[in-house]
Amino acid sequence: MTEKENLIEKAKALVKNEEFAKAIKILEYLYQQQSDVDVKNNLIEALFAYGGYLNDYYVLEYDESINFFKRIIELDSENYRAHYNLGIAYFNLNRFEAALNSYKIALSIKPDHKHVYYNIGLLYEKTENLENAIEAYEKALEIDPNYIYAMHSLKAVRLNLDNSVKPKSKAQEIKDNIEKLISLLSMSKRVRFDMIQEILKVNKEMLLQIIINWGKKNYCEIDGDYLNINKVSLTQFFDDLNQNGLGI
Repeated sequence: MTEKENLIEKAKALVKNEEFAKAIKILEYLYQQQSDVDVKNNLIEALFAYGGYLNDYYVLEYDESINFFKRIIELDSENYRAHYNLGIAYFNLNRFEAALNSYKIALSIKPDHKHVYYNIGLLYEKTENLENAIEAYEKALEIDPNYIYAMHSLKAVRLNLDNSVKPKSKAQEIKDNIEKLISLLSMSKRVRFDMIQEILKVNKEMLLQIIINWGKKNYCEIDGDYLNINKVSLTQFFDDLNQNGLGI
């Protein structure tokens, strides 16, 4: 086995052990010495491995991952996977314009990449451009009609779009307000009256009636301008809110 082959095998072992920086250093050195296809391909795979690791949800080193995907593009400008992954890194950083540009480059190289269309759909959905999100999900499904993620996302966006153009019923408004109140009470057991009034969108007389009713059930007590929620009965309180609306 030649020295080059030994170093490539060593780099592969380092990648397997997630010692990416060491592996890349070895392969970059080899590439400077002899930029043949074998060394280049192994370097690209090591860069992908490290970039993907940094771009992972649990690592969250999106900024750093960008450097490795850009390095792959320097080595191979037609590498659609690099452009696609670069787009994901930009998306994770909320750099939506840069993400969309990278996705479009990936599609110009590989037009039938269903995952790119799916991620474009996610981007448009995130930026509340629901019509374009639907179009992107539909294109992903044209490529693969059984693409389950695109199917679910398309269904959800269409439902969201339908709901956005329909006026909410009074019952739905009350339900939404209750959900907001429960979210607030889950974070803090001591809440100002005016915050509760704003969330429930009721007048002072109605709010007083509601609070009196809650007090009778031992859910809360008044402390100046604040309502202190009884921690012991919190679960029962939430159940009552869900079942009985405002509980009046």
